[in-house]
Amino acid sequence: MPNEFAKLEKTIGYKFTNIHLLLNALTHRSYAAEVGSNEYNERMEFLGDSILSAAVADYLYQKYPSQDEGRLSHLKSQIVSRHTLNLWAKKIKLGTFILISKGEESSGGRLRESLLANALEALIAAIYLDSDFIAARKFIFNYLIQQRRLVVSDAKSKLQEYIQSAHRALPEYRVLAETGPDHEKVFEIAVYLKKTLLGSGTGRSKKEAEQVAARKALKAINEKKKQQA
Repeated sequence: MPNEFAKLEKTIGYKFTNIHLLLNALTHRSYAAEVGSNEYNERMEFLGDSILSAAVADYLYQKYPSQDEGRLSHLKSQIVSRHTLNLWAKKIKLGTFILISKGEESSGGRLRESLLANALEALIAAIYLDSDFIAARKFIFNYLIQQRRLVVSDAKSKLQEYIQSAHRALPEYRVLAETGPDHEKVFEIAVYLKKTLLGSGTGRSKKEAEQVAARKALKAINEKKKQQA
């Protein structure tokens, strides 16, 4: 395992002083239960989520001095979304290093979006605890700087513009479900045009779920246009 950790350290550009912190960050609850341990990464996910949020806000504030609070909030919510964190985790092949139970392994847990996103947040917390906020921020900034298209399109705004133009109405977002503990809520939200369902999505905040629903609605609308062309 130390050799495997060395590969990850090289990939992320950070070498741990306390390797136990990295081990904890990569330990899923299912594995801890399987081996009879009470150490797993959920508390670190909680911490990493806040560190990530602060670092991304810092990055966007510096990078886009002319953007208003609303636009910066939209960008931040999309960057810290589960979908984006999943892509980031896959880029550094984080799933290869996560410790999960045999049952979780057999059910495809190593590739599960929520598991990867949570492990990435725990990894950020591990860097912070091993060093400081500056080190964690550097890790986050290094990833953001590499993104050619950091400004992710605002799906909600695009969908609203289309609906207003084509139907002279506004899309309506409705909460379908709210699950999970308070520190890890998952919202399912659907977007409608009057009584017609356009799309639905899930996220760790209502804003994130609305963006996912809007993206799916736009995708469905575009596919319908292609069929009609």
